[in-house]
Amino acid sequence: MVATGVMTPERAYRAINYDTLVLLLGMMLISAYLYLAHFFEWAAELVLSFSRTPEHLLLYVTLTSGILSALLVNDTICLMLTPLVVAVIRRGKLPLLPFLIALATSANIGSVATLVGNPQNMIIGHFSRISFPEFSRALLPAALVGLTINFSFYVLVFEKCYERQQSIVANMRFQNSSAVCSCSFALCSCPSLPVFSPV
Repeated sequence: MVATGVMTPERAYRAINYDTLVLLLGMMLISAYLYLAHFFEWAAELVLSFSRTPEHLLLYVTLTSGILSALLVNDTICLMLTPLVVAVIRRGKLPLLPFLIALATSANIGSVATLVGNPQNMIIGHFSRISFPEFSRALLPAALVGLTINFSFYVLVFEKCYERQQSIVANMRFQNSSAVCSCSFALCSCPSLPVFSPV
C-alpha cells in the first residue's frame, strides 16, 4: 500500500497495532517452549496410541489441531504438528494428503474459538474490549460445528483411501521427523491478515 501510494509511510507506521504484535510474540514463545519440551511429540504419540483405524486417526488429528489452535496460534500449530503428522502417517503407510489438509483446515476452524487463536481475533479483542469468556461463548459452538463438518467431509471424500488399510498398530512408537510440509503451513497462513488497525 505504501509502494502504490495508497498509504503514506507515517500512516502505515501509526496503523501497526503493537499490543497485538506483543501478544502474538508471546503465544509464539509459549509454543516454542512447548516444542522444546517435546509436548507436541507427546501429543502425537498419545493420538497414535488411541488410533485403531484411519478414520480414528483422522478424527484425532482434527481434534488435536483444532483444540491446540484455539489455545495457541494456528500458524504455529501447523508448523509444529506437520512433521509429527507426516512421521505418524508414513509409519502407518497411509496417504498423506487427507491428513495434512485436515490438519490445516482444522487449525483454521479451531482458532476462531478464542481470542488468542489467530491474529484477527487478537485485533478484534483489542478494539472491542470483549472478554475472553464472552468471545468463546459466542464462537465456540461455531468452531465445534465447523470441525464436525470438516471431519465428515474428509471421511467421505477420501473414503477409498482409507479402505486400503483399515488397521493401525496401536503401540507403534513415534520417532521425530524433520520433514516439514510447507504446503500445509501455507494453507494456515494464507487467510491471516496483516496486523494493522484502522486509521
